[in-house]
Amino acid sequence: MNADEMFEKFTKEFLEKFLEKNPDFATYLGLHEPYDYMLPKGSTERLLENLKMIEEVLARLRETVNPAELSYNHKIDWEVLEKAYERWKFDFYERRVHELNPDVSEDLGGLIFIMFTRDYAPLEKRVDAIAARIEQMPRYLEEFRSRFEKSQPVRLWTQLAIEKTQNLMGLFMFILEVVKGKVPEKTYERLQKAVENFYLAFKLHMEWLQSLLNKTREEWAIGREKFERLLQLRELGMTSDEILQLGIKYLNELKAERERIAQQIASGKSVEEVLKMVESKAPKTFEEALEYTRKAMEEARRFVQEKGIATVYPEDVLLVEETPAFMAPIIPFAALIMPAKFDKPQIGIYVVTRPRDPSNLGKHLNYPSIRNTAVHEAFPGHFLQGAVSNRGSVIRLLAEGSETVEGWAHYCEELMWEKGFIKDLETRLIQINDIIWRAVRVIVDVKLSRSEISFEEAVDMLVGEAGMSREAAVAEVSRYTQTPGYPLSYLLGKHLILKLKEEVKQMMGEKFDEKFFHDTITANGYLPISMLRKIFDMKIREPQGLS
Repeated sequence: MNADEMFEKFTKEFLEKFLEKNPDFATYLGLHEPYDYMLPKGSTERLLENLKMIEEVLARLRETVNPAELSYNHKIDWEVLEKAYERWKFDFYERRVHELNPDVSEDLGGLIFIMFTRDYAPLEKRVDAIAARIEQMPRYLEEFRSRFEKSQPVRLWTQLAIEKTQNLMGLFMFILEVVKGKVPEKTYERLQKAVENFYLAFKLHMEWLQSLLNKTREEWAIGREKFERLLQLRELGMTSDEILQLGIKYLNELKAERERIAQQIASGKSVEEVLKMVESKAPKTFEEALEYTRKAMEEARRFVQEKGIATVYPEDVLLVEETPAFMAPIIPFAALIMPAKFDKPQIGIYVVTRPRDPSNLGKHLNYPSIRNTAVHEAFPGHFLQGAVSNRGSVIRLLAEGSETVEGWAHYCEELMWEKGFIKDLETRLIQINDIIWRAVRVIVDVKLSRSEISFEEAVDMLVGEAGMSREAAVAEVSRYTQTPGYPLSYLLGKHLILKLKEEVKQMMGEKFDEKFFHDTITANGYLPISMLRKIFDMKIREPQGLS
């Protein structure tokens, strides 16, 4: 058995064990049998088991496989495993979010939501599996609570957990209502009984969450030292100070650019007045807005193909649909439901929520915003990158290259302006306004994580600089406190992709091919920029060596 065969054997065994312990992850990947009928452990024990599994496979690889004998793709996968291990250790032993954040809603609600919305099997089969998982949730909740027996959770996160967990029963009741009469009576009765039995466990869990408030801590920030360590683990190549200064620089430049464009559109009017004018350029009805969204996404797809911007696989399909009524309360505007890695074919759904007040249609569904969304979410943005990256190694899903994922979609907006897909100043103004929001995110993320500004100061900055409503800003900052380093990934990711593009241009000289650059990123979208750089280096220096 050669090095590549041994690598594949060991990693296959690791994945089989990992999916057995983490069947929820299998569902997200699009692997359903037998995983859809299983729930993982809710206790800290599962996290330790995951660490042990990745530790064991790395030990076996180091003992028996010579990395020099591996194909380049397997070398990259090995590196992904090594970096995932370091990140998981940091998260478990240093950040310890598992005993600071008592929110179980995303673990359970998110999983059921995916099973219900992805059309991977007949409804009857999916509902039966949903019932099986709800039946196991009382056990999961009991195990989950054991994480907090000796810990002091964060007060803000506990309050958010109470608010979000309250919606779990609503989600399950929605599903009960929607599937009634659409699945066999026996299947429906199983689901109904599972939900009824869960209600008692749910009430107990809600009481426990309320009782936790008496033992919480106020401090949630990761702190400067750990934040710096987090950035180092991600190999962004910049310190938090450098990232902060970059955010400030972009903010100042972009505000001046926004003012200039606003004056070109309507001389003498304020930016706020011009943005309201742009929002007024909207379809008259929601149906027209939905149809225009379909048209814009199809036009973006065709433009990317015709201009040779990136490879688009004809079998990959992105549907545009109205958000089903039962999902509207949890998707206020729109959402991209990506295909799972193992879905054949790759079919995504972009759902758009009908506004309760028809007079608010232009706020999010004006023509310029829809056109920019088509670029960011669909082509050549998130959907294209995700669908192409799904064709790669499953190991790379452990890479968590958020600056590549978010940076790519953000980069695509500017790219499609430069290429002429977006020509009007109104859409350009929307783009610049969105980049300003991303620049503010950089500043807020760094300062919040380093304990240099308060929650309220962060909210005030989003309201004052990005023009957000206070309600939306509070929701944003609440999320930022739980995901240090993620909010900065959008603008920083775009900045790093542009920097990488210049490096590749210098390496290739006259042979530089922009489509090659884009295709390499879309094929490796889960990898961080630091590893993408190695792939480019290999592809350019040894074109035949990347196998």
